[in-house]
Amino acid sequence: MVVSLTAVAQLPYDLQRPSRVYPLPPELLEVSALTDVDSMTIACLHDEAAMMYLFDLRKGTIVRRFSFGHPGDLEGLTRVGSVYYALRSDGLVYRMSLKGDVVHVSDTFRLDLPNRNIEGLGFDERMQLVLVSPKDIEKGAPDVRDKRVLYAFDPKRNVALAEPVLTLSVDRSVAQARSKGFSVPMRTTDNGREVPALKLRFSSVAVDPRSDLYYLLSAVDRVLLVVDRKGELVHLQQLDAKLFPKPEGITFLPQGDLLISNEGKGTAPNIVRYRRMSTGRSDH
Repeated sequence: MVVSLTAVAQLPYDLQRPSRVYPLPPELLEVSALTDVDSMTIACLHDEAAMMYLFDLRKGTIVRRFSFGHPGDLEGLTRVGSVYYALRSDGLVYRMSLKGDVVHVSDTFRLDLPNRNIEGLGFDERMQLVLVSPKDIEKGAPDVRDKRVLYAFDPKRNVALAEPVLTLSVDRSVAQARSKGFSVPMRTTDNGREVPALKLRFSSVAVDPRSDLYYLLSAVDRVLLVVDRKGELVHLQQLDAKLFPKPEGITFLPQGDLLISNEGKGTAPNIVRYRRMSTGRSDH
């Protein structure tokens, strides 16, 4: 994929050149989410196991494992202070903390959302909200199917906000990407026409604490979408299929590095790390 130099310069990461790629063991073949623990440790989930793993970024190995529930479609994970939230795709959320060598589940609650396939969690420190990114979309007329939403819940009350915190349009995202010089995924129709193939079915979300931008992953089309709080597109990039077999999780380390986890899809699972660079501009 070709992206203009002007477009690339808008992000503090060179997405063509990771600083490190961590191969993951077979037991994390379906690694579905990750979050930072500290500057050298991340936590991640296995899709079907209700198991949380601590991964040491210096050693490149799993250092601890915690079982916290029954097997299920576990897709989202984020940390709020010392509390961890794990999300099942049907909206069930585990609230838990780590104590010694065990994980303590404080409670569970269900998000009252219209979606039934919810994959991503991420903490918005500025708003003190946990963001929720659905993968499925509403059925209906073209304008309804064009809409993409980002929800949130208040971790103090464990209640979802009534309205989305962000609403996007796929068509508008395509138009904005083209106007800024970004390549847009394309496909050929049965009658030979070239049309946009951007799907934006979000698998994960994170907020860059320095720039205050939303980073949204769409695993189904291997796309990273970066937007501001008004939904204006900042960056769009289709990720390299060899490096990103199935990008499912995204998070930031305290020092600003970006991490993306990938399920294995005909290859080994991994975590891709990008060192934060100076862009010559002041972060927010």
